[in-house]
Amino acid sequence: SVLTLLTVVYFWLTEHARLQRYALAFVPQQRRGRARDVWNAAETRLGMWVRGQLILMGAIGAGTAIAYTLLGVPGGLLLGLFAALAEGIPIVGPLLGAIPAVLVAATVSPQLALEVAGVYLVLQFVEGNILVPLVMRNTTGISPFLVILSVLIGGAAGGFVGALLAVPIAATGEVLIEGLQARDVPVAQD
Repeated sequence: SVLTLLTVVYFWLTEHARLQRYALAFVPQQRRGRARDVWNAAETRLGMWVRGQLILMGAIGAGTAIAYTLLGVPGGLLLGLFAALAEGIPIVGPLLGAIPAVLVAATVSPQLALEVAGVYLVLQFVEGNILVPLVMRNTTGISPFLVILSVLIGGAAGGFVGALLAVPIAATGEVLIEGLQARDVPVAQD
């Protein structure tokens, strides 16, 4: 799956202009410019979502590495790196990132294992309730409410894959809806 994904990404990057021209050939001539703008805006939002994910992964990796090192967990930096990589996996990633750290800490003492688990719970609470909404709003431009709602709906509808794709689909959907409206004057808010 990873190899297939990397292959698709490679060909998307190398054949982007040709794929876009081909798809836009099916759009009426007078609407092609607007369709291209919407396409480019959607791709920009998707790129910003990836940037947001990398920021979140870095924040969790740095936070756990610092905490584990301060607590005296052997291999704290390596465990922080693992936690950062696991953070890219929605729903189960945080749990997967915590398990090795708790096991390593348990080899030192049960008290340290409890402290590591507590630190990880606090970090996940802060990340899930503060960082994710703020980072995703600032990178993708969609509201924190829509980020959380899309992850919940995506997870319920499509499980792991649905949760992984929820925010980029919501961001793309928002761009498409904005593009379909194409208003010069926005609708007044009540």
